Amino acid sequence: MENVLLNELIKNSAEVHKNSGELGASYNEAMKRALEHFKTLGIPSKKDEDWKYTNISKNLSPRFYSRQSEIVQEIPAQVIDRRGMIIFNNGIFNRHQSVLPEGVSLDQQRPETNFFDSFDALNFGVALSPLFLKIKKNTVIDFPISIVHLTDEAGVNKIVSPRLTIVAEEFTKASFVEVFTSTQNLLFQYTTNAATLFELKENAFIEHVKIQNEATASTHIGLTKASVAKSAQFKSMTVDLGNFTSRHNIDVTVAGVGGDAHVNGLFALKKTEHADVFSSINHLSAHTTSDQLFKGILAGESHGAFTGKIAIAKDAQQVNSNQLNKNLMLSKKAHIDTRPQLLVSADDVKCAHGATIGQLSAEEEFYLESRGIKKDKAKRMLCHGFATDVLYKIDNVKIQELAIKMLEESFEKIALSEMTL
Repeated sequence: MENVLLNELIKNSAEVHKNSGELGASYNEAMKRALEHFKTLGIPSKKDEDWKYTNISKNLSPRFYSRQSEIVQEIPAQVIDRRGMIIFNNGIFNRHQSVLPEGVSLDQQRPETNFFDSFDALNFGVALSPLFLKIKKNTVIDFPISIVHLTDEAGVNKIVSPRLTIVAEEFTKASFVEVFTSTQNLLFQYTTNAATLFELKENAFIEHVKIQNEATASTHIGLTKASVAKSAQFKSMTVDLGNFTSRHNIDVTVAGVGGDAHVNGLFALKKTEHADVFSSINHLSAHTTSDQLFKGILAGESHGAFTGKIAIAKDAQQVNSNQLNKNLMLSKKAHIDTRPQLLVSADDVKCAHGATIGQLSAEEEFYLESRGIKKDKAKRMLCHGFATDVLYKIDNVKIQELAIKMLEESFEKIALSEMTL
């Protein structure tokens, strides 16, 4: 099946390149090379160790959204502050609707050759509207910048391919919330194959919160990639509120002395939803730190998977790294796979990693119900307490409030029958 789908994707990508003239000849050549790379690597299957928990081909759309026109519509509800909003419609950057804050400008397009995996190569090869942004040196932005990816009926049965690269120059500070969502028709099927890349220069600070809240039948494949230079700090949060299948690749390289990375997240799943998080933190320099807390809440017949790799290079001495994965099972039919991994080549480091799987406290449920709170609400309240522990790690208060609000709305969709052990 993978070979048939692969051939279809390669064939259909040719249609995309008919609309890629505006990107320039050299960039077009780089796109073609990326597609050749995708063809060589192929579509991953459960036979691949890194994909053993997810059959990504099961619901993958075979065609690409390739229109160049921008759809002008109302400002998405997920925008927090209109002084900073970056809007993508069906994977295409909406220039007319977007507003870049002072100190943030369009940057020169840069062809790439080093891809995280085959889907990263595919994204580069078909992204008709790649966006390159630069945050000017010494720029401090004190309000959240919203990145909203909206897919509507025009994207039905297609792959939408947004690609965003942000370079944070020296002594910059900014917070981003990136929301993937769709129009109110929750039944249509499509695939998002997204890539968001950050380059943090010396002493830069970037907070990035990603929220996946797409259509029930959709498939989401997303890459968040960051390189962290000397004394820079990258704070990442991934919040998955469930869809048919999602795969989140998080790849952070702490390259400079004194660099720091916080890579946290949460998925809250119901029915037969599936989420797979593959996180990789690479320490290349000495005196670097990283911290990771990832939580899962699983109801119904949902399936979650978490792989967390921490790699410490031979010369990266005096590294401090912590990782913890905690999961809350609400149903006997739900399933979780967790793989914390530690790869240490240095000898002077402090590292800890672990995973837990548990259930709601019967005593706490009984206490809430004895106070007149209905059983389903009591369970949701306890889930809320479990989840907000990680969401409170979001620095920007406005982004934190949005994430908690969207999580609570997701909890309301979990039926009591899906929370029975």
